[in-house]
Amino acid sequence: MRGKILSGLGQAQYFLTREGYSRQFQERLGFVPFPGTLNVLLDGHFPAEQEAIKIEGFAEEGRTFGECKCYRIKLNGIEAAVVRPERSRYPPDLIEVIAPVQLRRALGLEDGDPVDVTLL
Repeated sequence: MRGKILSGLGQAQYFLTREGYSRQFQERLGFVPFPGTLNVLLDGHFPAEQEAIKIEGFAEEGRTFGECKCYRIKLNGIEAAVVRPERSRYPPDLIEVIAPVQLRRALGLEDGDPVDVTLL
C-alpha cells in the first residue's frame, strides 16, 4: 500500500505512555513504542479484516482507557504497527502507526512525503 504523511492532533503521546498500554505493546508486539504516532493517509482502505492483535482496555488514576487493535506492518522497511483505538472513528484510509523509533526522524519524513506500508 502507498500513502502520504499527515500531521496529527498530538494526543497520542499521552495514551502511548500509559503503563497499561506500553506493557501490552511490549508483550504482544515486542516493542515499547516511541511516544507518538505517525499518521498516514493511504491511497485506499486499510484492510482491517486481517487478524488483529488485541490490546485490552484498563483503568488507571480513576480513568478508563479503551481497547485497541493492532496490525503488524513495515513502513518503508521499519517494523511497526497500525493501532486502531476502539473509541475513535477513523476513516478507513487513515492509519496511525506506532514503532520503537520516531519514524519521522528515522526516515527523514515530512508532511506530504510518500511511504510504503506492507502488512506482515
